[in-house]
Amino acid sequence: MKTCRNCGLGIEASNDLISCFKYKTASNSDEEKSDCLYFIDKIIEDGEPLPPIQHLILVEQELGKGKMKISINNGFRL
Repeated sequence: MKTCRNCGLGIEASNDLISCFKYKTASNSDEEKSDCLYFIDKIIEDGEPLPPIQHLILVEQELGKGKMKISINNGFRL
């Protein structure tokens, strides 16, 4: 299940809230986030999770791969 608590971009705050590193918002830690484009499972290296900035870089690289590249010849229609 995709929740803010399981996301690599989540930063634990007070009162069972999780702060999102990307969106700078706070939400319930167990709230379902299946539609969040930036959700990423926590990546553990040497027994420690990667910092949120590294998770964000990984997500943005992955999203960048999927963008269409329009060339001048193929992308223009008159």
